[in-house]
Amino acid sequence: MNAKSWFNLHSWAGLFVGVLLFVTCVSGTLATLSHELEYLTDAKYRALSSSTSTNYSALENTLNKHYPQAQLLYIQRHKQDYLATEAALKVGDSFRFVYLDAATGRLLGEGEWARISRFLRNWHMNLSMGWTGKLIVTSLSVLLVILLVSSFYVYRRWWQGFMKKPAALCLDKRSSWADWHKLFGLWSLWFITVMAITGIWYLVEHGLQTAKVPHTVSLPQAVSDFKKQRIEKYLSPISLTAAYEAAKQAFPSLDIRYIRYPNKADQPIEVRGYNDDILLRLRANRVYLKPSSGESLGIQKGEELPIVARISDTADPLHFGNFAGVGTKLIWGLFGTLMSFVSAAGIYMSWLRVKRKTTAVKWLGVSGGIAIGLVVASLLITSLSFTERSVPNRVYSPILG
Repeated sequence: MNAKSWFNLHSWAGLFVGVLLFVTCVSGTLATLSHELEYLTDAKYRALSSSTSTNYSALENTLNKHYPQAQLLYIQRHKQDYLATEAALKVGDSFRFVYLDAATGRLLGEGEWARISRFLRNWHMNLSMGWTGKLIVTSLSVLLVILLVSSFYVYRRWWQGFMKKPAALCLDKRSSWADWHKLFGLWSLWFITVMAITGIWYLVEHGLQTAKVPHTVSLPQAVSDFKKQRIEKYLSPISLTAAYEAAKQAFPSLDIRYIRYPNKADQPIEVRGYNDDILLRLRANRVYLKPSSGESLGIQKGEELPIVARISDTADPLHFGNFAGVGTKLIWGLFGTLMSFVSAAGIYMSWLRVKRKTTAVKWLGVSGGIAIGLVVASLLITSLSFTERSVPNRVYSPILG
């Protein structure tokens, strides 16, 4: 392929569904920092201290005091200790989030399912369009790969451009936009590569799930056997504190961050956490407990995961930068912003190139019209649906109070 062919390929990949790619970049950048945005907007999302210890006994006492007759669905403490601990409750037939300080158990506030992080997650993950939306979003990673590879042929001697001073940005001057497009694109190359690779994996994973190809870790045999047993349903499930202590005994090195109660007596309590692993999300390390006694039914260690499961549990931390403190999230947010600018600048440069010869409608074409339609529809659907949260009819957890 000659230089012109590479340029045409690069332009096609950037414009085919350019608006959709740009919106996905923006929504992903905001989703990365969504909990921090909540932190800034409302005090209930802020822990009182950045203590690394979690006082489950104090958390349980607070829930018992303020929410009698409610049931705990799950409780989670984020990897970033400045964020409040979240307890999801079934209160009657409704769902409620309760926010607590992990170290003291103090009640910080409460809220519904709808919030900034939920809106952005639904929008970015699948445009709030379920299976089809996820296929659309993950397929954009193919365009990213094309853009990434073709950029090295479009921008000759690209390695010399990292320190090249760009021209002052002028709204109607295409060459000035090209300078900034190239500069930010070069500095974002590593980040775009990470997004392309993880996006390709999400696309592959979506295909595996659709084809029902086994690619996750099987439950421990004791858990499978437990589900087949005849369970005495009148037995009360153990308390939150007891679940924490039982999991800690079974997996002493686990930094417990999540405890979820089951919907039925023949399902285990699931405890998740971190175990000094590199680039693994919360679900990689687990303890399964017998609800009525706290007996360990098995553990899963991230360090022992098979290769496919390991890739699956590494993709999210890499994609969102959620593997250390706020520093990595801010870095991901910064380069996500640069990537969004590169996408927007590429679209605008293309318009400046042809605006004297055609109309905006003809320039956008069918694919551009579809992309804009999808963006508008996704915003509307997300706005209408992100408040929805179904509550299970039954939860096998202790009655609070």
